[in-house]
Amino acid sequence: MPGESLKSIAVSGGLGKDVQVKIDSVEKLPPPFRNYVKKTLGFSKIPEAYGPEWDMDKVLEVLEERSVQPYFYSYGGRGPNVAYGIGRLGGDVRLITTFGDDSDELYPGFYDGGYLAHLRNVGVKIDLLDIEIQEGIWGKPDDVRSYLEDRYGDALYTHEALRVKNRNIPVVVCVKDITGLDFYYMDDARGVNSLDLSRPAPSKVIEGVDIVFVTSSERTFMKEVILEANRLGREVAVDIGSHGVTSEYLRETVPYCNIMFGNTSEIQQVLDAFHVNDIPTLYDQISEDLRLVLLEDKIEGRVSVFSQDGTSEAYGPIKIEKRGNSVGCCDGIAAGFLSLYQRGADIDLCIQAGLMECAAIWEIETVHEGLLNKEELIDRYAFQFGDSSRVEKALG
Repeated sequence: MPGESLKSIAVSGGLGKDVQVKIDSVEKLPPPFRNYVKKTLGFSKIPEAYGPEWDMDKVLEVLEERSVQPYFYSYGGRGPNVAYGIGRLGGDVRLITTFGDDSDELYPGFYDGGYLAHLRNVGVKIDLLDIEIQEGIWGKPDDVRSYLEDRYGDALYTHEALRVKNRNIPVVVCVKDITGLDFYYMDDARGVNSLDLSRPAPSKVIEGVDIVFVTSSERTFMKEVILEANRLGREVAVDIGSHGVTSEYLRETVPYCNIMFGNTSEIQQVLDAFHVNDIPTLYDQISEDLRLVLLEDKIEGRVSVFSQDGTSEAYGPIKIEKRGNSVGCCDGIAAGFLSLYQRGADIDLCIQAGLMECAAIWEIETVHEGLLNKEELIDRYAFQFGDSSRVEKALG
């Protein structure tokens, strides 16, 4: 295991190629849109959610009418956002994910190679296994699972990332209005992420790290990673915000987590799943594994921390210049927090580092370009708090 001075982290989450769309106001959209603010919908789920007359093409037509600026393109996905942020700060991080065979293709306007090279350039560790899935079984999770295990065996458990021939990294349409309210659409039909319905958790990867952070991918894979990490005695942190989260999933996973991140609506989903009214009562209902709940407010720039012992502490609001986009701000909070947490820093400093990342992302239209390196984090911390000595010492 790694030394005590810097704990290692495996981040688990699906990739995305983001299209950033900025509109004038959510309130000016048709009613079906307003029912799914702060949520993610798969392209295939739009007719069910909005009505049978709706599809992604019609959604894009409406968004184009309300758009206030040109679209921006960037690499995304909550897991790789966090892993990239930790890597930028010199952390020990690896990424559990699934690539398409477009992993080395450039994305419009991006500066740093294909997605795989972009992540590796900041030190994210990715052992890649190239695989091929027969077209006749794609979309049949049980058949794909059997096929993977028969053909690739132990390699499935020792590699962080799979790269699938003839599949693509999915497009994610990220929509935000000028007040910061946001919502998302993900290509769940052509994108490679649906393989996570079938792939097993890479247990040997999990066994080799100290902390596992689980964020948005398919529910079945998130659950398997969480339970495997808990079984292996690893510290488990989760971001509750993921498409398709259900009460059943939350009841099956939250008791096995140690740290939980989420905004107000996401944490409310957890409270509803356990039929409780507040976070202290949630602690009474589940096992002692859950130690910290981090309630994020990226609009105001604040985080409230609820501890298992019944205490709570609010951090922020911080100074934010909202020149750009709020998309990815919560990923920035997680990246900053985990980067300091893996170094053994006090919780208040971990939270403050996360809020610095949040503020930086707010100033641009994409995510990765806003994530900070060590020097940038120190400078921003000094601007916000006047004295950067604590964070300088923690970062080493």
